[in-house]
Amino acid sequence: MKYFRELEPDIHLGVGALRTEEDGRAWVAEYDRLLERGRRMVVVVRDGDRPLPPAGKPMILWMKARKAELGRLVAATVYVMEDREEREAMERALPGRSKASPYPMMLAVSEEEALQKARAVLSGAVHG
Repeated sequence: MKYFRELEPDIHLGVGALRTEEDGRAWVAEYDRLLERGRRMVVVVRDGDRPLPPAGKPMILWMKARKAELGRLVAATVYVMEDREEREAMERALPGRSKASPYPMMLAVSEEEALQKARAVLSGAVHG
């Protein structure tokens, strides 16, 4: 997979630059393959890997069409935001973004913290 790397079973790191509409379509196809497994999972996203607008268009349309399935299978998305100011801005924006999201969203300072949160969510110790 080009846009997802399995860190641990059912924990996937989103990787790679999403610049074009074709990138967005390829990301969607890979995410579909993850969903086809039918298992709950957590997706970890680094701050620098946010999609540019052309890539975001097919991603947004796909997410709207798959909202129920995403809500059922994605236990959480954990955003790794190392920069304090950017993390604080995202913390302020998270309540509004969470209303539109079919799955819980969390923030982490590092990839290791994101893994800890992902493990906790999958084990049922934390509910997104």
